[in-house]
Amino acid sequence: MRTGILILAAGSASRMQQPKMLLPFGKANILSHLLDEARALEPAAICLVTGYYHDEILSVVVTEGVQVVRNEQWQEGMSGSIRLGLLQLLQQESAMQQLIILVSDQPFLTRSLLHNMLQVQQETQKGIIAAGYAEIQGTPVLFTKEYFDQLKQLTGDKGAKPILQTHSGDVAVVDFPEGEKDIDTPEDYSKYCTSIK
Repeated sequence: MRTGILILAAGSASRMQQPKMLLPFGKANILSHLLDEARALEPAAICLVTGYYHDEILSVVVTEGVQVVRNEQWQEGMSGSIRLGLLQLLQQESAMQQLIILVSDQPFLTRSLLHNMLQVQQETQKGIIAAGYAEIQGTPVLFTKEYFDQLKQLTGDKGAKPILQTHSGDVAVVDFPEGEKDIDTPEDYSKYCTSIK
C-alpha cells in the first residue's frame, strides 16, 4: 500500500502564544521529532502544511524529502489544511492508497504507533484507523483512498471528525493513551517537562 503522510502545522497556537511545534523536544523540537517518526515509515510521500509560523518553521526544521505547502487561509481551520495537503500529496503521488494525518502538538507520537496503524488496517481492512485516547477517536488517523473525496470536501475547524462519526462502522481504533497529552498552553509544556525529568 502506497502511503502518504500529512502533518498539520498551520495554526497560530494562540493559547501558547508561540510556535508550540518548535518547542524543545528530544534532540530538537516537537515538529522535527514528528518528521523523524514519519520518515521512519518510508512512506511514498510526506506533506507538511504550514501557515502562521511558516517562516519560523522553515528556519529551524530540516524538511529534506518533505513537500512543504503554506496554507494562506490557516484561520479557516484544520479542514483547509487537510484539503490543501491531500491535493499536494496526490499531485506528487497519484497512486497513493492511504493517508495518515498527524497534528503537530502530539509529541509522544512514535513510529511504532504508526506501524501499528498500518498493520491494523491490513488485518481489519477497515477504511479508517483512528488513535484512541480519553474516550475519543482522533489523530493520528489513517484513511484509505475511498475517503479521499470526502476529505477534499471538508470545511470548518472540526477536521476529519465528521467523517469518523458518519462512518463509525468502518473505523478501527489503535490505543494511544499518550495522545491526550497534547501541548496547548505553557502550563501543558511545563507539566510535560516536569514529567520526564
